[in-house]
Amino acid sequence: MIPIKNLALMGCVLLSVAACNQSRTDKTEGTTTLSADTAITTESKDQVKNDSSSLQPAETAFIQQAAIGGLMEVEMGNLTTQKTKSDKVLNFAKRMIKDHNAANKELQQIAQSLGVKVPEALPSAEQSHLAAMRQSQANEYDQSYMDMMVQDHAKTIDLFNGASTFKNDQLRSFALKTLPVLQEHNKMAIGIDSVIKVKKPDSRGDDLPNVDKKHKN
Repeated sequence: MIPIKNLALMGCVLLSVAACNQSRTDKTEGTTTLSADTAITTESKDQVKNDSSSLQPAETAFIQQAAIGGLMEVEMGNLTTQKTKSDKVLNFAKRMIKDHNAANKELQQIAQSLGVKVPEALPSAEQSHLAAMRQSQANEYDQSYMDMMVQDHAKTIDLFNGASTFKNDQLRSFALKTLPVLQEHNKMAIGIDSVIKVKKPDSRGDDLPNVDKKHKN
């Protein structure tokens, strides 16, 4: 017969072994969970990296140019609401703010999903242009603004026409969706610009900027 003292000692040993085994199991399960979380995080980062590296240089350049152009349209629109005395120009500026804010937000979401950082502020050249427009006299501002809108929208339409053939589905769809809006802006700008020129003849005559006829459609 095993003494009671020895039985008690064996019981303690068995309990210690069981506790150690449970501890190993808990640690193993914890490590497995942590590894899975780490794998998910790493996979997400790799996916963003892969999305960014899969873009063509022209696609990355488009994101940057479109983002800067959109910011400029909104800033100019905000300035125009403070400077203009014309209802037509004011309504046009408000439309620019609304439409380009919406497009800017969509482009930012697309860029983020592709791992591309978009500019949050205007570059120095655009800042200088904006500062010059702030100094423009009230009787000259509307003409300068509408001339700018005609020229800028013509360039932007060309930019988005190029993007409409991109391989990247998100950028191509964004360009195709935005093009009709830009074309409508351009028609509006040409119409208002022409009216302002008729109402305010300038002694420079033919030196006035010409309307880009090829972007009427």
